[in-house]
Amino acid sequence: MDLTLDYNVELFPLQNEDSFALALATSLARGGAPPGASTTDGTEDTTDEKERDVWRPDGKGRRGLEDDYDYVMYGKVSTKMHEYHHAAHHCISRTAYASFGGLLMSLTGSFRHLTSIVLGDPIYLLVRK
Repeated sequence: MDLTLDYNVELFPLQNEDSFALALATSLARGGAPPGASTTDGTEDTTDEKERDVWRPDGKGRRGLEDDYDYVMYGKVSTKMHEYHHAAHHCISRTAYASFGGLLMSLTGSFRHLTSIVLGDPIYLLVRK
């Protein structure tokens, strides 16, 4: 995978050779898919309205994945994904782009690793040292 990321270095400083863990998620809920999303069998998830507030700035929401990370950004998968093909017409890599309020991310990797990233979907980027 190849990652290019704009982020706030004043809030989360990293130096060359620093190691870090990075995760991408569609929700901060620890259980998986966001409330209201379709379940794997195509039916709608009927999660209680209170469960929708996984994170709130006033601290009254349920605690989610953000507790495990030092730096979290919310954004949207923003532009068309580019696919790179081999001469045999098999897709060998794909690039996904996301915008986090003007901070941009480009992620290039194997097509099979990026298939769940969909244009227009919400995305959370979580980082910890």
